[in-house]
Amino acid sequence: MSEHTDIVFNALSEQSIIIHKNATIPLNTEDADDIKIDTLKSFGIICDDNKDELTQATEIFLKTIEDKSNFRLTINPTLQCNFRCWYCYEQHNAASVMNDEVFEKLKQFIADIMDRYQSIELAFFGGEPLMEFDSIVLPLIEYTKDLCLKRGKTYLATFTTNGFLINPDIIKKLSIYDVGTSQITLDGGPDYHNKTRKAVNFDSFQRIVDNIKLLVKAGLQVLIRINATKENIHSALEIPHYFKDLNPQEKERINVSVQQVWQDIENNIFDGKWDIYEAFLNIGIRPWPISFDALRSICYADRRHSAVVNYDGRIFKCTAIDFNIKKEDSTLDHNIFASLDDAFEKRLVKRFSNPNCKKCRILPLCVGGCSKNIDQASGQEEYCLHSTDEDKDKMVRRIISEQLILKKLEIS
Repeated sequence: MSEHTDIVFNALSEQSIIIHKNATIPLNTEDADDIKIDTLKSFGIICDDNKDELTQATEIFLKTIEDKSNFRLTINPTLQCNFRCWYCYEQHNAASVMNDEVFEKLKQFIADIMDRYQSIELAFFGGEPLMEFDSIVLPLIEYTKDLCLKRGKTYLATFTTNGFLINPDIIKKLSIYDVGTSQITLDGGPDYHNKTRKAVNFDSFQRIVDNIKLLVKAGLQVLIRINATKENIHSALEIPHYFKDLNPQEKERINVSVQQVWQDIENNIFDGKWDIYEAFLNIGIRPWPISFDALRSICYADRRHSAVVNYDGRIFKCTAIDFNIKKEDSTLDHNIFASLDDAFEKRLVKRFSNPNCKKCRILPLCVGGCSKNIDQASGQEEYCLHSTDEDKDKMVRRIISEQLILKKLEIS
């Protein structure tokens, strides 16, 4: 903080407190250097000798990943896309479209899920899922809705889409179903966006912005995800201007998340990201700064009760992969739940048997990484995603900085 103060941070509670540099904390007094012992205890910064924080962190994590109130089924109707963004890891094979045989097997899998769970989320991904809206997406939503009505269950449909193919007809059809948030991506301001999303005879930025407005005017929720890089981060400050004309109710249906493109991850865009959030707040649109809490609000791919079904019937855990080369966890032809559980348990064992994790001071912030990280460490008994003290300190500083900014901007 300064030459006179330090920050004490607890990785389990993610709470921090400022103390005088080199302060001593005698535990038999109420106050020491203006530090309240009760406050330190409530933040988890000091705790009783008999408290096992490693066990506590493990229990919190397991409770989160085992939540079976809902099964999230991510579906890739196709890996084909109408754009060729430079950062995309998919190969966009023109033949990568779900056929009738896989479609029928997927319907049976949905029925099997509804035998076991009270609720299901159909999360459409790709590729660009709206390329197969009428042939695959809508029929699956209709089938699931009908099944839920018959069985007294609930469902939700969500989308990750580039937003270009949205039109009034699609919106009209979606409006009669239980549709949650559509995540729609933009690549910086209009000039940078249109260099990445090249559309013949179209301003793709303006068309996607117009489609977002159509969705929220129809009462649907949108998460605008801004794919940020060092090159386009400043241009993204132009984006809020295009939504100023929405009324307050329409703006309430929009959230914004700024996410750094993975090929650009070495560049520091921290300040630029929060400038964008503040610019959206200034026009009445709230940010949704997605930063997964490794213990309490984790990625869908780390939860037991989730799966990703590819167009070809192979089943995975994570969408951030090249489906053409990644080994699947199961297929629609096998004993799906047993094979998914087996793959899940193997990742769980690897996560908690890693000696580097057991002794790590930031274990609760990482928990050995996500499912994708664990798969990438295949064959390694010992691995570490934050191998140096500098890396660990950098992660803690980022969390503290974000907490301070969230408080300043009054974002909960």
